[in-house]
Amino acid sequence: MVMHLTALALAIVCGFNHQITDDTTRMVITFAGSDAGENIYVSNPDGTFKSTTVLRIGTTTIKSSISGSMEGKRLAKYHCEQETPAGSSTIDFDHGSIKVTQGKTSKDFKLDVKDAPYFGNLHPQFTASVLMKVDFSKKESQEFKCFCPDAAAFLSPKMTPEKERVTPAGVVHLYDMQLAPVAAEYGLDTKGHVVVMDVPGQKLRFIIPGWESIYKDPLASFPELSQPKFKVKTDKGIKMLTRDGVTLVSDVVRPDAPGKFPAILSRTPYGRSAASAEGAFYASRGYVFVAQDCRGRSGSGGKWDPFVNERKDGFDSVQWTSTQPWCDGNVGMIGASYGGFVQWAAAAERPSALKCIIPQVSPPDAFRNLPYENGCFFLWGAIWWSKIVAGQDADMSSFMSALPDPKGFKVLPLSKVDKAVLGRTIGFYQQWLKRDKASDWTGFNYQDDLKNVTIPALSISGWWDGDEIGTMTNWQIMRALGRKNQWLIYGPWTHLFNSTTKVAGEDFGATAVIDLDSVYLRWFDTWLKHKQVHLDKVSHVRAFITGSNKWMESNEWPFTHSKQKTLYLAAKGSAFGPQSSGQLLATKPHTQAPTKYTFDPHISTIDPKISDPDPNHASFVFKLDPKDKTITVFKSDPMVRNTTVTGPCTLDLKFSTSARDTDFFASLVDVDDKGQMRAMGQAGKIRCSYINGLSQPRPLKPGKIYSAKLQIWDFAHQLKKGHRLGLIINSSMFPVFARNLGTAEPIATATAMVIQNQSLYHDAKNSSALTFQVIE
Repeated sequence: MVMHLTALALAIVCGFNHQITDDTTRMVITFAGSDAGENIYVSNPDGTFKSTTVLRIGTTTIKSSISGSMEGKRLAKYHCEQETPAGSSTIDFDHGSIKVTQGKTSKDFKLDVKDAPYFGNLHPQFTASVLMKVDFSKKESQEFKCFCPDAAAFLSPKMTPEKERVTPAGVVHLYDMQLAPVAAEYGLDTKGHVVVMDVPGQKLRFIIPGWESIYKDPLASFPELSQPKFKVKTDKGIKMLTRDGVTLVSDVVRPDAPGKFPAILSRTPYGRSAASAEGAFYASRGYVFVAQDCRGRSGSGGKWDPFVNERKDGFDSVQWTSTQPWCDGNVGMIGASYGGFVQWAAAAERPSALKCIIPQVSPPDAFRNLPYENGCFFLWGAIWWSKIVAGQDADMSSFMSALPDPKGFKVLPLSKVDKAVLGRTIGFYQQWLKRDKASDWTGFNYQDDLKNVTIPALSISGWWDGDEIGTMTNWQIMRALGRKNQWLIYGPWTHLFNSTTKVAGEDFGATAVIDLDSVYLRWFDTWLKHKQVHLDKVSHVRAFITGSNKWMESNEWPFTHSKQKTLYLAAKGSAFGPQSSGQLLATKPHTQAPTKYTFDPHISTIDPKISDPDPNHASFVFKLDPKDKTITVFKSDPMVRNTTVTGPCTLDLKFSTSARDTDFFASLVDVDDKGQMRAMGQAGKIRCSYINGLSQPRPLKPGKIYSAKLQIWDFAHQLKKGHRLGLIINSSMFPVFARNLGTAEPIATATAMVIQNQSLYHDAKNSSALTFQVIE
């Protein structure tokens, strides 16, 4: 769980130019429209060069310099120095011999880079090397193997020519670039200079002064929205007191003009400086942007107990903001992940000044996602997030870094896993393990109190967002309460929403990334300034359909033109693996023996890829071992036409087990005509000792038949003609979720394990059923 902007420069990509000219080029760097540093590139007639970049976003500073020499068009020697929050490093290169030094550790190796173009990091002027190899006449993706000097490694960016644009500064060729989770646009002028590098998903831009006309302000085409007419000033370190005397610290970005303005509050545990970097966008348009450190984080006082204090602190912060001399009394909120959670938490307390919220990729209550999802402990997520926020200041440099020792996930009891994986004990992680029922989470939980929330909310999430279930359940609750002032956007995104068109190697097309800034501004103009900006003409729901890769709009979710459908589980033979005879039928089967399998928690394997947080190193494809008798598969008949299936989706599973507790996980897959299975969304899951309520675990009676309702996370996917809808059921997602040891003992201290013999029932008396929505 991290704010949307945490990728920062750690995910940006640039290049290396071997076309040496005698010049000096300066590029200014902006983040969300605010100054964020510069890049200076110097090349000399003798083939020597130097490129220096300083990038500052909030409290994060990254410095990188590369100096060296060329022999003709080939890189001969260079020295690279880099400083990041993770530490300092150097790279020395001499005709393919490389030495990398990090701290006291050095590594020597050789690479043959003679024929490769160059592709660096934080040095956009150098990227001309690969851009000049692109055939601009072919408007198609062209992939190149490039040597990255400041990573001392090869990368394979994909370049796609876009268009030629004539500007007052000259003619520029624009290229789309895709690399891992990052999409960027480069501009190359007729002299071989890179005049712009734009990373829209990160709101980051490098540009040579004078070439700004390449980009027009996209909001200029919406004259009804607030336009940037104010100069901006920032007041740093502004303090407020909570009701219990704790000091919270904020940076306030506001119009440099007399008068009172509506305010937008962003509360974060990741450092207010990075959050305030977006403030100039709003302040220039007549808003005050308040970026605040949450209790116990960065500059704010108090004890850090994640999530638990945000309801009261959120109320106090909203009311404080509304009474400041620069505020007209109207307050909205915006933020992602934890920054989305704090909005719902504050709204549940009903502060009178809070008029609207934009919760992005927001978590729900404690027992519906993190730390627990329906009783299943989110082990990987808890450890990964602990790595980032264990200190007073968040370590955002570790966001995309691997976990130190993923083998430690096997350690029991779970109270020792933080030390085994991260090398240290995390206080709040230890508390999370002890709070093993929903009633332990007073202060964290807010969803039961959404009945108190009447303000408008614009919720945003992605099909692959690890907190998507928060958006899903909040929408369900608010709509069930009859709230008509709710809006919803679901994209084909991960937690880093709206940042790339590709996930897990699959390209969802150019429309997968959309303009959200105009959406946000239209929202705040409506509810905070009370302007008529046609929000009433905007559909309440916008969802991306994977499979067809198109957006669909409606005023309801599920879509108003969808129909509910139920399919029943059945199996006359083996229901295991890719050749499963398990079925999904339109009618209940009659007499059938249950499908049986055994889950043994003693047998646990850890895929080395589990330590890699990059979603593009993952895959949507399920590769099942034909010999594995622990994973069941049920498939529908082939589709007779292209058919879109969506959530909400629920599996009513009839089961019995030999143990006092067990888990079930249910995933939907698209099964093509060759039998390949592709994930359609994220799994539903439940720890069965919680099937009668999350407030208290209740051990099972071995052999008794129970009903477990698993809510599969929202999705929208088009099954092509001839494809089948598939359902996969098993009892483990370790180490993403902690193993169920089968004993019903407290998870913090449990070490004993028992084998769990499972029976899944699918007959007329005990029918298991899958219910979902269909658009034909």
